[in-house]
Amino acid sequence: MRALEAAVRLRCFTKAADELALSQGAVSQHIRALEQRIGHPLFVRTPKGVEPSAMSQALALQVRQGLTVLDRAFDQVAARPARRGATAARERLVISTLPAFAAKWLMPRFDEFARRYPEIELEVQTSGALARLDASDGVDAAIRYGGGAWPGLKAEYLMDEVVFPVVSPDYRDGRLPLLPSDLATSVLLRQSAQPWTPWFQAAGLAFVEPQSGVLFSDTLLAMQAAIAGQGILLARRSFIQDELRSGRLLRLWADEVIDVHAHYLVWPASSDRLDAIGKLRAWLLDEVARWLAELETR
Repeated sequence: MRALEAAVRLRCFTKAADELALSQGAVSQHIRALEQRIGHPLFVRTPKGVEPSAMSQALALQVRQGLTVLDRAFDQVAARPARRGATAARERLVISTLPAFAAKWLMPRFDEFARRYPEIELEVQTSGALARLDASDGVDAAIRYGGGAWPGLKAEYLMDEVVFPVVSPDYRDGRLPLLPSDLATSVLLRQSAQPWTPWFQAAGLAFVEPQSGVLFSDTLLAMQAAIAGQGILLARRSFIQDELRSGRLLRLWADEVIDVHAHYLVWPASSDRLDAIGKLRAWLLDEVARWLAELETR
């Protein structure tokens, strides 16, 4: 599991091996053992290296959270201040967000936060349910996808979400739709939180919302279905960049729409963790600005 977490985070078996003081062959063997155990490939081998699948990124996120819990438990038993070279106890900041956003956008950036604020131990909880952000759940802040107004909470706008259709190059044995109107005879993957109608309107299509087929409540599962060639997905820009770069998914046409919802950092107005939340806010805004600048250069 440590091999999986490191390989996903570093996107390289060799770097993962160096970090874990293992041989590259040992890391590869660990990954193969996990793939055999779950019955699914976790990485796509490319000429440039390895690309983690959406499933492996979700698993790695859970592994990282589990390792954090274990590390904290042993720290309490071993009394961290007594360690050689120990410094003052780190401040723990618990945040909540959607699993797909955590796996696809946040996780590749965690190392930068740790380098910038080593005094803060960031714990990420993933759930489709809204955190209460009070003493009952122990969550200090959340990254939410919505309209930006939540009673009793401060909200900092992070970024809009752009959506557009993507498809596997293997969909229908490579017989991909040529025009947006061809979607009338295509399999459209449905997501409970991402209706097709706004994009239909932006593309000038008088189509109705699809009513047949599997309805996905989990974005990562919907992405896996698209990668497997099961249909065409209306994807959020922040989730799909790795798949577009690797060629596992292709963008269809230039038509896109800015979603009615956006990503926000939210926290209680009366929080006693304002200093740590302020550092998280500053880091997130810097990362968003850097990411958007990278998108403009591609």
